[in-house]
Amino acid sequence: MVSKDQAVYEPAKQTRSVLLYWRSPDEWAEALHSWATATGQLNTILTFYDITDPPIDSELTGIPVPLLRKAISVLSKTSRAQMIGVADGEGVRIFAGGK
Repeated sequence: MVSKDQAVYEPAKQTRSVLLYWRSPDEWAEALHSWATATGQLNTILTFYDITDPPIDSELTGIPVPLLRKAISVLSKTSRAQMIGVADGEGVRIFAGGK
């Protein structure tokens, strides 16, 4: 599954456990961007907790943090997100924009 990009070793640099993708990181990136747009969160600094445990459940509720990081990385490559260090961990700012 790892060789077919359907999973990744998690944590990296070992081969005993994997994180299975039920959606690709690209699909999660689009879901994250759509959620931020629909909830008025564009240009707002969000912690990973804000995304994975929102007040109203979403498709991102409970997403594993390593997978969330990959989705944010996809958005960052198209200038639609920026990783930010915040006092209590990691955060992200999501920008409007197309692919």
